Amino acid sequence: MAGRNDAAIAAALEAVAQAVGQQPNAGVRMLETFLRNHPPTFTGRYDPDGAQKWLKEVERVFRVMQCSEVQKVRFGTHMLAEEADDWW
Repeated sequence: MAGRNDAAIAAALEAVAQAVGQQPNAGVRMLETFLRNHPPTFTGRYDPDGAQKWLKEVERVFRVMQCSEVQKVRFGTHMLAEEADDWW
């Protein structure tokens, strides 16, 4: 009887592993969707108007995608380059 239970458990675990392996990572899919919206890159140069414009454009994408606060941080920091990336 224990052998049958072990086999059933092993089969169930294998099925779960296959199902999980077939699902693309949700975080990666969200990042891909974010990038398809062509968010601007922020370089951190001294330009207050440029910084406001960058923030407004990125927030628009966040709003459309209904991003969580964690996603906003992850995706927003992904768009930092040069000096701005060094700050982070």
